[in-house]
Amino acid sequence: MVRPVDGVDYSAVPTTPLPPPSMIAEILGERRSSGWVLQRIGPGTGQGVIHAVDCGEAPKDAPALGWERALEVAEQRRVRLCSLCGAAAELDPLLRGFEAGFAEGG
Repeated sequence: MVRPVDGVDYSAVPTTPLPPPSMIAEILGERRSSGWVLQRIGPGTGQGVIHAVDCGEAPKDAPALGWERALEVAEQRRVRLCSLCGAAAELDPLLRGFEAGFAEGG
């Protein structure tokens, strides 16, 4: 509970309530940094894992990839998408099509 302090002038304090957050912001939560990074596994192997830029497993010195480049890299046979940070959930539908998640018997 808040009470005014005696002798303090509150005439300059705004009293208009703030608007409620948008429904989209409430559902999605805070925005994370955009982009993905490639973690190379073993020199010269062509193997790697694509992570969201803020993934704890992502290499900190790797350059960020935009979505188009991330998809190009993800299409390579020896590259996997990290399921810990959401890279798989974000990029897999773009690689395989949204309908793949609704296949019969699934």
